[in-house]
Amino acid sequence: MKHKSFIIKSILLLILPLCSTAQYLEAGINGGGSNFLGDVGPYRIDVPRGYHAGVLFRYNFNRYWSVRFQGNYGMIAADDANSTLDERKERNLNFRSEIWEAYAAAEFNFFEFEPGTKLNHTPYINAGFGIFSFNPEANYNGDWIALRPLRTEGQGTSLGRGSPYATASSYFIFSLGYKWGLGRFSSIAIESSFRNAYTDYLDDVSGYYADPVVLSTEVSELSATLADRSLSQSNKENILRGDPTNRDWYIFTGITLQFKFGELYEKCANFIGK
Repeated sequence: MKHKSFIIKSILLLILPLCSTAQYLEAGINGGGSNFLGDVGPYRIDVPRGYHAGVLFRYNFNRYWSVRFQGNYGMIAADDANSTLDERKERNLNFRSEIWEAYAAAEFNFFEFEPGTKLNHTPYINAGFGIFSFNPEANYNGDWIALRPLRTEGQGTSLGRGSPYATASSYFIFSLGYKWGLGRFSSIAIESSFRNAYTDYLDDVSGYYADPVVLSTEVSELSATLADRSLSQSNKENILRGDPTNRDWYIFTGITLQFKFGELYEKCANFIGK
């Protein structure tokens, strides 16, 4: 009988955290700045060079755990002129890229959180996976030029550098944030989310310089021009233009406003007590 009582109590201890509060849905909007960490620009998080905005949906299992689905549009950008590294300043490349993305993540609150109660603030983390599309462009004489069609590292030429890179990829994401309840049905959060992309071509830079003669004859003069914009021109064929051993990162930092709109599971303390 003691063993049976112990088993029942153990089961209740597992169930109570899940049903001590209603499960509910949230929808929200977010916006803020963006940073890029890759082969172009400063390899550190500094002043945001781009922006983002999006929508999210969250299913809260209890006061600690939830799952989140989010879609964003954003712009990332970087310029070697802003780097503190002399070799990057000398290389003199720049880019920007639109980002369209969607991801799913598991989210954990460090404190119990329920808007409209005393449990109305908490730091949180999340982690998950996402997919995104990108299209790097370079600023050349005031115009933004799409870089992938130019095959600036010799892709798809007689140099044997493989095919042009895909403009869709996936990433691992993790986020750090803090949220506050604004009332029973709304909350606000500040958050930074870090994405490790499964591509090294967000900035169109990864491998080696290509022979400018090959680029000029097999692609275009513009390809050769934008492939090597070094301040001191010299033959750099087969010299590393980027770092193919490190994938690119991008970061969104901003504010999220969330609205609670549906309780799906009522408290079950009374049920357990029956």
